Amino acid sequence: MAQYLIRQTLLSLVKLFVFITLMFFLIQIVMPFDFVDQFAQNCNAACREALREQLGLDLPITQRYFNWLGQIVRFDLGRSLRQESIADVMTRLVPATLLVVLPGTAIAFVIGLVLGKFTAWRGRGLISGGTTFASIAFFTSFPPWLAFLVAYAFSRTTYVQRSIGFNFTRFPNTDPNLWLNTEMGPHQIATQMLIAMITISAFVLIGSNLLRRYRRIDIPGFLQVLLIFGGVIGSWYLFGISELAFDLVDAASVAIVTYILLSFGETMLIMRSSMTEVMTEEYVNVAKAKGLPTNVVRDRHAARNALLPVLSRLVISLPYLLTGIVIIEDALTWPGIGTGMMISLYWQDIPFVMSVMLIVGIISLIARLVLDVIAAYMDPRIRFSEVGTY
Repeated sequence: MAQYLIRQTLLSLVKLFVFITLMFFLIQIVMPFDFVDQFAQNCNAACREALREQLGLDLPITQRYFNWLGQIVRFDLGRSLRQESIADVMTRLVPATLLVVLPGTAIAFVIGLVLGKFTAWRGRGLISGGTTFASIAFFTSFPPWLAFLVAYAFSRTTYVQRSIGFNFTRFPNTDPNLWLNTEMGPHQIATQMLIAMITISAFVLIGSNLLRRYRRIDIPGFLQVLLIFGGVIGSWYLFGISELAFDLVDAASVAIVTYILLSFGETMLIMRSSMTEVMTEEYVNVAKAKGLPTNVVRDRHAARNALLPVLSRLVISLPYLLTGIVIIEDALTWPGIGTGMMISLYWQDIPFVMSVMLIVGIISLIARLVLDVIAAYMDPRIRFSEVGTY
């Protein structure tokens, strides 16, 4: 397993390098004009050339590429064309996006698994057909349209007046009275919430796995979910941010629900198809013949093996899910990396756009690496040799 992790990590770094290289040169081709050409037209020629030299836009494209690559190696995202620190802006945008993506992906995955498992087990019928139709309808919906419907159902404002400037870090639908006398802003609270969510989830999942392996104690999945849910909320009270955290969750609810509705359908359809195929396997028929309870045959024999194709598909579809969150954020003016990228594209702020794409690439590769490890751990047929092949 250690060799597998090392090999996958190195492979992910190579993929990231190829991705950012192609991204850099493609952006230069797709966007032939720069910030100065489009938005400094009132300046004279000398002023525009001085501004272009100040921003480094007068350098050859290869030199700009190596300069940017050197900044990445030094963990320096540089400055945008607005002379703002990109890293400082990202510390406000990334937590807002992850606050939607992480719980949204987890909830959508669980909903898709459960619905896919039960609809496949029940077979054809009115409930199974209606559930499948609803999942397809949500999965194929136009994201902004669905976001507006969800916002209408929640009685929320879907549009926040957004100036053509660069102040795109405002959190909509939050209670200003709660944040009036607080020392920390919404992005800082969102960061603390994410740290608590990731830490407690890892602790519960790893702990339950160790108990099952060494103590033969099997903690049910629903109980693990309750432990994570209760632990996260408890941490909010422990650190004294409960009111602010609940306000942020309330503000992000429209984006989270929209993301879940767009995401769970694919998981459900793949789980249903995989489950239907697994149910015809001989080991499932043997388990039924032994007289095992229905839930044991369904959950431990059929669903566990049907889960592997779902995880593989989730690995492939991660970039598309991240694309969906970009559209949702822009439709709801949620202050995440999607909204930041859209506004920066309008202003042709190339350094900021490339930094956003870099962050998205890193998040996608980390998530894919984690899912690859989970799939390898769950599949008993996978064996890792000394040379790292399987």
